[in-house]
Amino acid sequence: MYSIVLSDDVPFDAVEFARRLHQAGVQTRPLFLGMHEQPVFPRAGPACEQALSGDERLARRGLYLPSGLTLTREQVDAVSDAVHKVLS
Repeated sequence: MYSIVLSDDVPFDAVEFARRLHQAGVQTRPLFLGMHEQPVFPRAGPACEQALSGDERLARRGLYLPSGLTLTREQVDAVSDAVHKVLS
């Protein structure tokens, strides 16, 4: 998997980044939520009650880009071009 995390100076979050990439024809997937934000774990008790700011930042500023053995060089270039265009 290939992920990208937006720097703090990018004026939008991962949801907006994904929306803009989707408009450019690039599918993405969100990064996983931190353990303390997983719906099942609050029932686990105090071990999962502590907020983890690093996890929260990754979940809100990052996403997965297309990857896989079947991606062609042209597809990789198209993803790269779209990322650069959205971020410029």
